[in-house]
Amino acid sequence: MICPLCFVLLAGAEPLSVREAITLALERNPEIVAERASQEAATGALFAAQGAFDPVLGLRFGRRNATTPASSILQGANGRLDERTSTQETSFRQRLPWLGMSLLSQLETNRVSTSNPFTSLNPYYATLWRDTLLVPLWRGRRTDEARTTLKVRRANHRAAGHDFEARVLDLASRVEASYWTWVAALEGEAAAADAVRYAREALASTERLVNAGEQADSELAGARGQLRRGEEQAAQASGAAREAEQQLKSWLARDGRDAVWERVWRPVETKLALEAQSASELTARALAKRPDLAAALARLDAEKANSQLAEEGRKPAVNLSFSRTVQGLAGRSVPQGALFPGFTLDAPPQLVGGAGRAFDQLLRNRYATLEASLTVELPWRNREAEGRYRQQVAQERRVEAQTRQLEVQAALEVRRAWASYAAAQARISAASDAESASRERLESELRLYREGQSNNLSLNVRQSERTVSLQALVEARRAANLASAELRRAAALTLETFSITVE
Repeated sequence: MICPLCFVLLAGAEPLSVREAITLALERNPEIVAERASQEAATGALFAAQGAFDPVLGLRFGRRNATTPASSILQGANGRLDERTSTQETSFRQRLPWLGMSLLSQLETNRVSTSNPFTSLNPYYATLWRDTLLVPLWRGRRTDEARTTLKVRRANHRAAGHDFEARVLDLASRVEASYWTWVAALEGEAAAADAVRYAREALASTERLVNAGEQADSELAGARGQLRRGEEQAAQASGAAREAEQQLKSWLARDGRDAVWERVWRPVETKLALEAQSASELTARALAKRPDLAAALARLDAEKANSQLAEEGRKPAVNLSFSRTVQGLAGRSVPQGALFPGFTLDAPPQLVGGAGRAFDQLLRNRYATLEASLTVELPWRNREAEGRYRQQVAQERRVEAQTRQLEVQAALEVRRAWASYAAAQARISAASDAESASRERLESELRLYREGQSNNLSLNVRQSERTVSLQALVEARRAANLASAELRRAAALTLETFSITVE
């Protein structure tokens, strides 16, 4: 049997394990960098959706100068009425996360001066403080546009995280498969070198026998031809090993100028044990742990949220509104005199003052108005909302069916990989026995040849058998390693096996 580690004694080569190769790839591969950017974009989208529940503070400042014609002396002197109004308004708007409620608070101050001679306060300050709470009773109670968008963005954020994990898992699996291909190529190179060694021994024996006169000169041609074929196969195997090494480095390189291309490595492992009881056990794990399935379920949650919003749109709008309004009024008193004894046109004393007096009235809740209103909107037939709902339900069913199909595909991948792994293990056992037998036959044939009891043709046949059996053993090991790598990927075991955490 070929020694699995006979090729690791490369002078100056750095040891490289499967885990180290995967770690380097995850740190440097541009594919992962790009996928991480997609995850960051999903995080930004979620952050933006949360902004719908941010409070909004509004400020408004206004100035109005109005001059209107007055047909009566009671309106204005000299046939005109002049009014100067300064307005300051502060508003606070907050969408609440419960039951679709929203709150609006407004504080408004107006300073008005007028040329109307019959105004008791001039200038005067009119203040107003209004709080309004809007409560949906039917449409928009379970969900609305803002809450649905937040649910969808959260689901998409989860899906993006699982997509990133799936990409990491996929890259790790490809790196592992490339590693095992490299290992197999090095084993093939060692097997070819072993065949060349036997061919050289046979040529040396042939030369001795020819010189001793025990073999014809024509036997030398056959022995040299066998050596040349072996050397040609060794050169091909060496080229395949270098190509496999470069393919592995392509997963680990940051770009085309990365120093990783010039590094010389030797593999640490030639195989990796797979701990699994049955295909059913691995299938159950795959359905529970595979990130692509988790991403699909997160997207299905997003579609369900959209379906709920579409269903809300079919309902009538019934909204209840509560409002509380407090007003204040104060100004500089303008004496008007008595209209008749006991009745004066002067402003009441509690209204005489500046802006502070008007605000004090707001705080004391002296002039308050409470109001409640119920608004009902019944759209006729509502075909637009009904059509959107049917369209969304169909979309949800489609995504759900795709998710189920992904589960079927995951189960199929696990069971196929399990079958391939079991078959490869059986191949290794058979190929190992065949390799041992061919080696023993070749060594026996060499002994007979050295003693002159065999011929070159029989020796060439044994050498060819030995080469074929070695190649079969190398290919069986490669198939087993690749099958185990695929089985770990299909069952979402790769990252756990190599203790890799996705952040």
